[in-house]
Amino acid sequence: MSDPQNLIDMPPPTQAQPTVENVTYDHALSRIRGAWRGIVAILLLVIGFLLLSIVIGGLGIGIEIARGAITLHQINSGLVPFTPGVLLSTNVALALTIPLAMGLQRLFFGARVGTLASVAGRFRWKWMGRLALIIVPVWILYIGASVLIGPVEFVAIDGTVLIMIAIVILTTPLQAAGEEFGARGLIQRSAGSWFQNPATAFVVSTLIASSLFALAHLAGDPWLIAYYFIFGVSMSLAARGTGGLEAPILIHATNNVLLFLPAVLLGQLDQGIDRSAGTGGPFILIPMALCLAAAGISTLWARRNRVQTTAPAIEQRMRAPLAHPQPNSPQA
Repeated sequence: MSDPQNLIDMPPPTQAQPTVENVTYDHALSRIRGAWRGIVAILLLVIGFLLLSIVIGGLGIGIEIARGAITLHQINSGLVPFTPGVLLSTNVALALTIPLAMGLQRLFFGARVGTLASVAGRFRWKWMGRLALIIVPVWILYIGASVLIGPVEFVAIDGTVLIMIAIVILTTPLQAAGEEFGARGLIQRSAGSWFQNPATAFVVSTLIASSLFALAHLAGDPWLIAYYFIFGVSMSLAARGTGGLEAPILIHATNNVLLFLPAVLLGQLDQGIDRSAGTGGPFILIPMALCLAAAGISTLWARRNRVQTTAPAIEQRMRAPLAHPQPNSPQA
């Protein structure tokens, strides 16, 4: 017979730990109940961005009118040129979408602000640097070939051109990051929280985020509308395949900076951002294919570099009232 004392001293049997299911970046908020959270967060992001654009954009236009760079006739006609003040105010308004999106995710989902950057809970600069070794040269070749196809006639380099170049280099990456934190970050993750099935969540949230992204660019040409939608889909694929916003931000920022710089040097910035009917065409299929290819390359390069692409879903945190121990209790 077994010794009763030995039975008492035996450690209790270990219980099997529940398996933790990892989720992708777009599905990280799926365990937080309440569809209203995502709906209100998206609405407040859109309203907040519109207010930022009106206030900061209006300030930039007001400064340009005061210094004579823009006339009231141009304002009334709706043809506002892209002066340094207009470009800077536009980029700053979009850059402020980053703290706005982080704050809304924290407010409605209780998630740390760093989780909006990646599944690792932070922005992974080293990973983005490794990816830049591939993305940046490819885009330089693409933009360089596009510029050389057309007539090249550089403008005279003066103070205004130098200021525009500085604004493009210093603030356009922040503008691109703001769009990604808003669209692929808060909007997609909020919409993805409405569904428990990962595939359904990704498809629906990608459609919503890409549609709002295309709508925000106010394009009047069908080809350009399709381009902005496919661009959004590509960035959603890149975020899902790499586990964060580093790849979408890098692709988006590289594309915008390398498009704006030659446009400034050629004096074609206003034409370059013209999205009216007739400005697009079948040639738009080339950048569409390039964006989709960039998403695929980013995903494969992330696997090659063993980048973290999933993490446990963010749990809903309920704030319990503070307990007040009795005076005679050990806690007191």
